Amino acid sequence: MAEETPPYVREVLTSQANLYAFLGSLAAAALLSIPFGFGIGAVPLIAFAAGEVLAALHVPSLPSFRDQVDRRWRAKARQASREQLFAELQKRAAKLEGYSSRLRTYQRMLERVDSLYQRAETGLSRLHYRDVEQLDDVTLEYLGLWLSGLVMDDRVESINLQEVDAMLAGIERELAAPRRGADLRQLQKARADYVDLIERHNRMQSRRRALEAAMLSMPDQLAEIYQTIMTLPASEDIGNRLEEAVGKLRLQEDIEADLASGLAEALPGVAMPSAGSGARRLVAVASASRS
Repeated sequence: MAEETPPYVREVLTSQANLYAFLGSLAAAALLSIPFGFGIGAVPLIAFAAGEVLAALHVPSLPSFRDQVDRRWRAKARQASREQLFAELQKRAAKLEGYSSRLRTYQRMLERVDSLYQRAETGLSRLHYRDVEQLDDVTLEYLGLWLSGLVMDDRVESINLQEVDAMLAGIERELAAPRRGADLRQLQKARADYVDLIERHNRMQSRRRALEAAMLSMPDQLAEIYQTIMTLPASEDIGNRLEEAVGKLRLQEDIEADLASGLAEALPGVAMPSAGSGARRLVAVASASRS
């Protein structure tokens, strides 16, 4: 997912505090203009405008302000991806066996992440908000794995492997005893295409099992990370431990590619935020992962 730079100046100008300041200045201008006229009444508005200029010049460069804005934008991006994934999952899987069970598993993951968000916001421990965001990104990967697996199932079901094997056998018989005038080059190309199709089908089934294993493992690992964090002393810095744990939780490179391909096919515009230090742009690599 391409990381956009938030418009910090616009965030300053459209903030709730700035809106209240504008309304207060407008009310003061109206009150002063009644006894003193418009000239005096304009003073609060001029002061507000001057304050706006100063705020636009200095506030966007403050690290604390940028951190708050970045946090809001990351949360907005996660929510947009979450809604897209859920909408597609409901269309594809709502009536399938196991939907409710997986949905409950996902909801338990969310509950643990929400609990960690609350712990980070209280400031009672050395758990940082950005640390919890990494785990929140993992919940999105769970949805992405689920959807990608459904896409793979559709592709597997669209291929009748027995029919393909029969057609391949027919071509091989014809190549072994070609008829007069047969185009051997075209027959060989057809044979190669059928062989490639069968190999892709078998690889896809293997990758589907790997995705399924990752889906089963991910909630358990997240629960283990949650228990570790909740039982650590509040004074202990858990940043390094969490980074190591999340690193183990991340998907392997080949599974990432399958996840990218499945998402690009089902939702071309959706991508997963990164839970690691490097941003993961899944849709960007989708075309390369389709083989």
